[in-house]
Amino acid sequence: MRLYLAEIGAAIRVSVADRTNFTLMAGGMVLNNGFVLLMWWMFFAGFHRVNGWQLPDMALQIGILAVTLGAAGVFAGGCRDMAAFILRGELDAYLTQPSALLPRLLARESLTTGWGDIATGIVLLAFAAALHRTDMPSILFVLMGSFVVLLATAVVFASLAFWVTGARSFARDLIEFVVLFGTWPGSIWSGATKLLVYTLVPAGFVVVLPVRFLRQPGLAEGLMVVGAALAYAMLAVLAFHVGLRRYRQQGV
Repeated sequence: MRLYLAEIGAAIRVSVADRTNFTLMAGGMVLNNGFVLLMWWMFFAGFHRVNGWQLPDMALQIGILAVTLGAAGVFAGGCRDMAAFILRGELDAYLTQPSALLPRLLARESLTTGWGDIATGIVLLAFAAALHRTDMPSILFVLMGSFVVLLATAVVFASLAFWVTGARSFARDLIEFVVLFGTWPGSIWSGATKLLVYTLVPAGFVVVLPVRFLRQPGLAEGLMVVGAALAYAMLAVLAFHVGLRRYRQQGV
C-alpha cells in the first residue's frame, strides 16, 4: 500500500504539472458531461417521469457514475490501458520486482480527465440529486462500493489480454458499455437487459443499486452493495492472477 500511494502520488503530480493541459482536459470533460446533463434535463422537462424516475433520480445516478469513473481514472488510471500493456510484453520488467504487481499496474497513470468527472459528480450530488446532509455516510458507502465494482470490472476485462490478442479494444469497449448503460435511467431495464446490467456489464451494481439504496435504504440493499463489491473484487484478483500464471508459463 505504501508503494502504491507513492506511485499514484507521483502519477498525479505528473498529470497536473502542465496547468494548461490540466485545465483543458478537465474542463473539456466537464463540458462533455454538461451536454449529457442538458439532454436529460430537456427529456425530463417534457416527460417528467420514466417508470417512476424523475430528474433528481437521474442526476443522482449520473453523479454517482461521474464520481466513480473519475476516481478510477485519477487513482487507478493504469487500468485504462492495462490490456495493451500486457499485450506489448511490458509486464516483463515488473515481474523481476518483488512488490505486488496489480496495484503497481493500476498506479502507472493518473488521468487528468478524471478530475472533471469528479467535479461534475460532486456538483450533481450536492445540488441536483435531492440529497440531505444526513445522507453523507450513505453516499460515501455507495460510492466506495461503486468504485470497487467498476475498477474490478476494468481489471477483469483487461485480464482478457492474457488469453486474447484483441483484448485491448475489446476491454475498452466493454467499459464504455458500462458507462453507456450507466447514463440511462435504471428504471428502464428489465428481462434480458436487466440480467446483462447486473452481470457482464455491471452498470446495475455501479449506479442503479446505489440509487435504490439511497432512495429506499434497507439492510438487503446494503448487503447487496457490499456483496457485489466483494464478489467483483475477488473475481478481478482471480482473473488477473490466473492470467499472470499463464503469462509466466508462456515466458518460460
